[in-house]
Amino acid sequence: MGARAAGARRGAGGAAAAAPGGGAAAAAGAGGAGRAAGGARGEQARARGAMLGTAADQAAGVVDEAALLAESSFPIKPDALVAKAKDFLGANNGCDKPELMAEDFEFAGPVVGPLSKSKFIEAFTSFELKEAFPDAQPQLHHFRVDPFEPNRVWFTTRFVGTNTGPFAGSIPPTGVRVESPPQSCSVIFNEEGLVRKFTIGYVMDRDVGNSGGLGGAYGLLYAIGKPLPFPEAQPWKISKRYKAFLFFGNLTSALKKRFGKKDA
Repeated sequence: MGARAAGARRGAGGAAAAAPGGGAAAAAGAGGAGRAAGGARGEQARARGAMLGTAADQAAGVVDEAALLAESSFPIKPDALVAKAKDFLGANNGCDKPELMAEDFEFAGPVVGPLSKSKFIEAFTSFELKEAFPDAQPQLHHFRVDPFEPNRVWFTTRFVGTNTGPFAGSIPPTGVRVESPPQSCSVIFNEEGLVRKFTIGYVMDRDVGNSGGLGGAYGLLYAIGKPLPFPEAQPWKISKRYKAFLFFGNLTSALKKRFGKKDA
């Protein structure tokens, strides 16, 4: 969190300096006393400077990503970092080239992990996805570097494929065509350009596809009719407590409307 905040402040300061009037503001604060008195106002100005300039952008809180990334001190530039992420993914998520992963590598999904480098390679390769879905298309897209974490590349995947081979070496093929929902994923690098963390499976819209709103391997297994027998590997289902919470919330609202005091 601290690194992200520091990155945001650095980016905000650079954008403020480039904004119209930035030089005059710097000159006005040249004196030590003036800088001390205007410290809080300067922080606010830099925060505003990190946002794009149109009224709509300001109202929506849209930041100037280019300005934030330009002020980053991370040694690998965005284009090169995206290329490294694609190299990692193209090497079977690093499993075919373990040297692309740092020794302190971690894998994490919504309910899985963290897994170490060796545990991840063992687990991922055991699924034998290329054999299970020979026509698989991961459909990776929307690669971008996080302006608040300039060592992190985000991307989206929308997996499609037909299960015409054995899954994990033991589940017979079903012939089912799987369409997974869009999932947000990321690759985090260290300063040496090695992958330090890999995250996948964060579903962006559970209504899309036929995986029951599940991402990752759990979604694939559900789609082919072989779901694992625990709640985390099943489609979301409202709990009794949440159902009661919603019921009493709606009841309270209805009672207020029915019996509440009317405005004078």
